[in-house]
Amino acid sequence: IWAGPQMGFENVGAVAGIMWQLPVKVWETGVDLVTGGERDPDGPLSIVGAGLIAGEVASAEAPVLNRVAGILSVLASLNIALFVFNLIPLLPLDGGHVVVALSEGIKRAWAKLLRRPPPAPVDATKLVPVTFVVVVCLIAMGAVLILADIVNPISIFGS
Repeated sequence: IWAGPQMGFENVGAVAGIMWQLPVKVWETGVDLVTGGERDPDGPLSIVGAGLIAGEVASAEAPVLNRVAGILSVLASLNIALFVFNLIPLLPLDGGHVVVALSEGIKRAWAKLLRRPPPAPVDATKLVPVTFVVVVCLIAMGAVLILADIVNPISIFGS
């Protein structure tokens, strides 16, 4: 009964480790795209690549239940990857909002502990320039990965 949740936590941990390598992997994918190099089959994918992988699984020469299980596995992997990615502590991702809320809570807790008046709320608008840079980076990452998935797609069955 505990095998499913245990495997889920292991997957989240593995994906979190992979997220640290994401900027380098996207850069390598961009270099491979420009130079025509061989694409890393374990590299990052865009939603286009995930759709291509799901299409390969769905059209595989396998029993229907195996194909359904494969597609569910692809969906679960995508869901876990998006969950972990969204926890990166940068605005506009949810992790950035968590960091702002935690800093607010810590400031208020210290003020209460030291018997000082409540501090002014955190002004998240001061982080708009950082948010803008993150959004531009996310758009660039998405563009590189979508283009790579169209020009040089990854195939899980090697065809």
